[in-house]
Amino acid sequence: MNVIGIIAEYNPFHNGHAYQIAHVRKNLHADYIVVATSGDYVQRGEPALLDKYTRARMALSSGADVVLELPVLWSTASAELFADAGISLFEKTGCVNGICFGAESGDLALLRRIADVLADEPADLKASLKHNLKSGNTFPKAREAALLSYFADAADQDGALPVSTETLSSLLASPNNILALEYLKSLRRRASSITPYLLKREGAAYHETSIRSGASEVPASASAIRHTLFAGGAGASEDSADGILHHAMPQEALSILQDYRADFPLLCADDFSSILGYLLLSSSASQLARTADSSPEFANRMRNQLPYYTSFSSFASRLKSKEMTLTRINRILLHSILDITSSDYACGNALDKIPYLRILGFRKSAAPLLAALKASAAVPLITRPSQAPKLLSPDAMQVFEHDVFAGNLYLQMRNQKGGTPLRAARMQEHDVPPASEYQRQIVILP
Repeated sequence: MNVIGIIAEYNPFHNGHAYQIAHVRKNLHADYIVVATSGDYVQRGEPALLDKYTRARMALSSGADVVLELPVLWSTASAELFADAGISLFEKTGCVNGICFGAESGDLALLRRIADVLADEPADLKASLKHNLKSGNTFPKAREAALLSYFADAADQDGALPVSTETLSSLLASPNNILALEYLKSLRRRASSITPYLLKREGAAYHETSIRSGASEVPASASAIRHTLFAGGAGASEDSADGILHHAMPQEALSILQDYRADFPLLCADDFSSILGYLLLSSSASQLARTADSSPEFANRMRNQLPYYTSFSSFASRLKSKEMTLTRINRILLHSILDITSSDYACGNALDKIPYLRILGFRKSAAPLLAALKASAAVPLITRPSQAPKLLSPDAMQVFEHDVFAGNLYLQMRNQKGGTPLRAARMQEHDVPPASEYQRQIVILP
């Protein structure tokens, strides 16, 4: 059985994602495709646009066979932890034998060469990285400088083909390339038997915020789709936005999005501004320092800037500095809201990050794959949250409870923004929405 994994966020699902699934099915000859996806919050440190079950339905409707949830502990973590958790998840299935990921670079050999160096952490690379961090650079910039120095020295010493400054700088400027390096680094460190497959990313740049109407052959970025959906304010120009989105999303995924928007609002980081403001006011500097990704210095900076607090996004921008990226700051603020601490990271790492496999959805045609998962998974398989207390150890349950809290908070904030749990039309159909994470049902498609 050839089972290929994809690690994704699908925030939201678009043509580029559909192309990847089709490529895995056709060119990698996958019998089944397993997706490990973020839950209700994503790696950028924000809530997902749509809830995790809706995004799972999009993936399944476009060709995925099983969708598993990446625990919120890792879906909101750094690229290194996010990637390693995804690889750990696939290893714990016992049946995924390949992983396909996209990157702007199409040179797998070069990515592997760089990833091997990062995985092995030679002493001179570590020393250079430490020096560049002490000089006040952000981690991405410090690592880039350290790698440039390392490869230049390596070429001088053994005559190996050098990696040019331009090539390496361009490669490290892309979030997709960085994730690709982290996947490869994790596979190397784990001595994993999972085979990596690289798919060169085509179309709009990762951060591009516009959709090229009429150019459906050029996949738009998820950033561009989110920008289009939020342009003009919540609920504004929906017909116009949907017209543009026809060029960016598969029809099945767009229909799911349209149905969702008929009942629920789309969420963004600023919808959590009031909660964040209260938490910052009520927390001491020592409490803020214990937040995952934070530090005593950053906690003091947050406390000092509190008089200027107005919203999640404006506060994050105000806290940005030469030493810290905006994405890392967003993650710290989100971790404060979700009560994810450094000790939670320690607990999760002790469990090799993935102490359970939680199914968000599957296709009925994937019954043989589900049977294989049940037979070969190295950790408990959870289809209903109510199963967790019986199946998980106390430490694993601690990780799972973060998922439960995060999911419940997402539902609450969605209801709060919408003003009501659901619209009258759905109530007349007796389609009652879940009141909590424990009442949510997995997605099952034919």
